[in-house]
Amino acid sequence: MPVQAEAVTSPKTCQLGVYLTSLRDFNPAEKSFAANFWVWSICPFETLKPLESLKVINNREVSRDYTSFSRSENQSDTFKANKNVFWSEQEISTTLYHNWDTKNYPFDRHKLEISLEEAKLDASNFVHVPDFTNSDYQHNIDVEGWEITNFKVSQVNFPYRTSFGSPRIKKEANSRSRLVVSITINRQSKVSFFKLAIGVYAAVALSIMTLLLDQDFGDRMGIFVGTLFAVLVNMQAATSDLGSTNSVTLIDFIHIIAIIYIFITAIMLVYTRFLSESEQDSRYLMRSFAVPILSGSFVVLNIVVIAYAAIVG
Repeated sequence: MPVQAEAVTSPKTCQLGVYLTSLRDFNPAEKSFAANFWVWSICPFETLKPLESLKVINNREVSRDYTSFSRSENQSDTFKANKNVFWSEQEISTTLYHNWDTKNYPFDRHKLEISLEEAKLDASNFVHVPDFTNSDYQHNIDVEGWEITNFKVSQVNFPYRTSFGSPRIKKEANSRSRLVVSITINRQSKVSFFKLAIGVYAAVALSIMTLLLDQDFGDRMGIFVGTLFAVLVNMQAATSDLGSTNSVTLIDFIHIIAIIYIFITAIMLVYTRFLSESEQDSRYLMRSFAVPILSGSFVVLNIVVIAYAAIVG
């Protein structure tokens, strides 16, 4: 007898959409952000209730504030064969993990993601179909200092390298349907950068100007110690605000340059200090030339690194 092929059944589907109403509490130090949004589903059968088994991935906390479910006459192009469909909606508030890449701060761009996963059924039994037409974000959202440049909804089948112990699922074939909301944001405000950088620039300027001061050596060295301490404290404050990272950020690089220039100025001061009395003219000439060279090179170097960060974002 001929062997009959096993029938392959298509997974059940429901259409899901998302409307974003709030983005807030951007916290690079804690690697998180918060969002409020509405999510809805349109299903062909009453037994399908995907919002009840919807899981918010990578969340720190989730609050489901409102839920409704109703049977409605189908006047849309969704599931055309069905006279009636089953519509439900839910309002969700959540705080999510996000690894903020502040390497090019304050010219950084980020893609925030809200991933909603089917928690009960694997992708062979159920998949989401995005509602591209109605999914959007509230365009008057006030995200202070930021601009939303792109909003996209997509569906992916996320693979798991485990069956979670279920005898029904093959380990190598286990995946779950996810609805992924991607929001691209660009930083607009540069005020915070100015606040973090102004102290560094003031410290470098003060240390360079000490070469022109006609004061005792001890007084000048005291100024160097003070400026170096100010830069180090400011660097710690920047790390606290932006969060620690394994890469050197633009603000880190500016602080490192400042520390190097302060040390160069201090070394030059020590060297000219020990010139003999007969070399007083050489001492004055060396310091006079050093001031514009150090100042000019510091400004040019900062312009270059800031321009590069602005280009690559």
